[in-house]
Amino acid sequence: MDPADFVLAQAQGHLIRRAQQIHTEYWAALVGPEPTSPQFAVLLSLFHHPASDQSTLAALASLHPSTCQDVVARLHAKHLLSRAVDPADRRRWLLDLTEEGREQVRAVLADVEEVGDRLVESLNDEDRAQLITLLSTMTSASTDSWVRTPAVETEGLEPARE
Repeated sequence: MDPADFVLAQAQGHLIRRAQQIHTEYWAALVGPEPTSPQFAVLLSLFHHPASDQSTLAALASLHPSTCQDVVARLHAKHLLSRAVDPADRRRWLLDLTEEGREQVRAVLADVEEVGDRLVESLNDEDRAQLITLLSTMTSASTDSWVRTPAVETEGLEPARE
């Protein structure tokens, strides 16, 4: 392809990066610096799936295992999650939210929803549904296990109910 024929404004990767930039701007304005989007993903994943090991948690939150490890360490240091040795396998840690972690999820949830709403505010309901379908299909098709959507990694798991 001739570079003269390449239209940056129509390049999928460029548009996805731009959408991520917009998401980051809305997150900073509405949610603030804490929790970060990956931290919220971990907190919400533990809210729905308490007592998860770190590998499962990384899959639930769609984070690379090393990124998840860093996020877990930061949230543990802030007393938002707890760690306990798995009695069935003493080599594993089971992670759970502390009451402060549950409160943080509840405190920012409306703002997180507002971020998502603003991100797609220019789309009608049908286009919003189609966008979710397309993004889910695209992320589910990844050949890298750590970037697959949680539905692929956690098939058969049911969220915990309060």
